[in-house]
Amino acid sequence: MLRPKISVIITVYNIENYIGECIESVLNQSMKDIEVICIDDASTDHSLKILNQYATKDRRIQVFAQSESIGPSTARNIGYREAKGEYVYQIDGDDFLVSGALERMYKCAVENQLDFLTFSADAFADTKEIENRVKNSLNLYKRIGSYNGIMKGMELFAKCMCNGDFLGNLCCILLNKDFFDKYNMYLLDGLYASADNNFLFYLNAQRVMCIKDELYMRRFRENSIVTSEKTLIKFESILVEYVYEFSLWNQYNYEDFIEEALEKYFAAFWKYVLKTYNSVVDKATPLRLLPKHKIAKFVYDYYINNSSVYWTKQTREMMDEIRQYDRIIIYGAKDIGQDVKTIL
Repeated sequence: MLRPKISVIITVYNIENYIGECIESVLNQSMKDIEVICIDDASTDHSLKILNQYATKDRRIQVFAQSESIGPSTARNIGYREAKGEYVYQIDGDDFLVSGALERMYKCAVENQLDFLTFSADAFADTKEIENRVKNSLNLYKRIGSYNGIMKGMELFAKCMCNGDFLGNLCCILLNKDFFDKYNMYLLDGLYASADNNFLFYLNAQRVMCIKDELYMRRFRENSIVTSEKTLIKFESILVEYVYEFSLWNQYNYEDFIEEALEKYFAAFWKYVLKTYNSVVDKATPLRLLPKHKIAKFVYDYYINNSSVYWTKQTREMMDEIRQYDRIIIYGAKDIGQDVKTIL
């Protein structure tokens, strides 16, 4: 059995008003030799019903329905495992492709024997109110610089960072499936944000290209991951991804211009981590993801949540008693003394 040219992975969660437009944009592409893998993440609206209706009409469509929510990163990993195409393309179910996009991607990738091809996207908002909220993000998906020829992944990464237009989104990458399998580049499971980062692809790729073509339409809508309130699980996901990518960086040694780009990338990422935490609306809820990731949990406890290293040695009763004193003198044991001062 011949492999499809492209496996299109579509992740779906409660987007009954958008999923039809997304699927139609894929099925109506000039490239017909594709498979379409849809993963429904336990939608509670009519999204799954719509997917099944399309699957009965077009045998290229497969639907994988989840009985409980697993998060977008795990859903995408299901798609990667099931994909049989020469190339893999990931699209969010509330977005859509421009006409002829898949053929343009595939032709460029095959002719140049690429590990992956990256390109631009256009972004739009569903309403004027949302547009006002995300106006600073609408141009983020358009390339500023020009990137001619074939490069190694980290060379392209550094040049994009220098121009301020590195895109970490899977929607702007066509990926060679054999390259993906060779390096086992599955996403971290269980993430509810930062679930589409492609940093690992850049680390391993030897042949990549970047074109300016806007082949993807990115929608900003109400109640999406981007526009909805920042919850603790979203923050946890972002922090886990940050620590994971940081640990990957530590395994490599690059030329100075690439190392400088990496420092810039992780400095900006860290700023985003802190900004997200400051916006979290449910900080009092129990941690769900961090207990499974020890380093990320440590970073959270001692660099973000301002927990004292020595705090766990003091009982609540002891601290309540100390707080009743009119005057407290702290001396000696500098680090401990500073921690006590901070707590009080």
